[in-house]
Amino acid sequence: MSAEKTLINKINDDFYRITLPMPFRLRHVHVYALVCGGDIALFDTGFNTSDSFARLESALGSIGLGIKSIRQIYLTHVHADHCGMAGLIKEKSGATINLSRAGDESNQNYYNTDLLAHRMRKFYVRHGMTETEVENLIVLFGGLRHVISEFKGDYLLKHAEICQFGKWRFQAIFTPGHSNGHMCFFFPEGEFLISGDTVLPQITPNLSPDIVVEDFRPLHSFLASLDEVDKLPVANIYPGHGNPFGNLRERTAEMRLHHEQRAAIVLGSVNKKPKTAYLIAKEVFGEDLQEFDRFLALNETYVHLLELKIKGAVKEETSGANQVYRTS
Repeated sequence: MSAEKTLINKINDDFYRITLPMPFRLRHVHVYALVCGGDIALFDTGFNTSDSFARLESALGSIGLGIKSIRQIYLTHVHADHCGMAGLIKEKSGATINLSRAGDESNQNYYNTDLLAHRMRKFYVRHGMTETEVENLIVLFGGLRHVISEFKGDYLLKHAEICQFGKWRFQAIFTPGHSNGHMCFFFPEGEFLISGDTVLPQITPNLSPDIVVEDFRPLHSFLASLDEVDKLPVANIYPGHGNPFGNLRERTAEMRLHHEQRAAIVLGSVNKKPKTAYLIAKEVFGEDLQEFDRFLALNETYVHLLELKIKGAVKEETSGANQVYRTS
């Protein structure tokens, strides 16, 4: 990681961005600190690794504060790079953990490794992955459990709920899609949005099914969430990854267009010959992908097939152990 991406960045007198490392392609995740006197409200936490913890501690120390100064933790969602240190920080500081009810339920489901393994085998084999590929995924996700320190939400945020920390009032905006419990945080006085992974400056967040909450529609929810944030008078967006940016509506329009185009490509791969979502994903994204990228490609393809099925553009049928898709 380059030196400049390890620095704490002062956005204004009370608000800071802290960039922490992560061992994936994006290489970094941003957390945000709102300061009131000697107290901190932390928005997201980063991975639960010794390196991340040391860098967070160092960043807060540079402004005369520390981990024990954290009084509130607000989580955008419960993916490991955003919530990994929540339990650890609570243990060391006594901070209150705030997140959506759906996010808290997803997090508790994640601790049930037997349930998750069963659901993963059922879902991903049905949609075309081999049993070996699915077992490899189960091992991978089991390993990720170690980069989330165990926690439970202390306070469950409601959509549009007004929160206050010191002089700052901000609104919790429920934005499911990238995850089924995602929230953004809107600061009306500063006209800025902490967007987590809902709105990113250069990439469109991956959309994946919730294999426990089977009626969750990721794409439908994500597009509705873009409509929700579009209503806000936002001047600046502070994302979980990438640089701050403006022009919210221009960016959300780009993401809608991306999904319109992706839906057309997925539909173009479906024909009279029944295919699994995994086979369609290989045709859409190519076969020369790493194993985890094939998993992401299947997820993205499935969420489009789900909406195309609901719209009547494709039919879903059972063929042996698989779910297959063909044109209507």
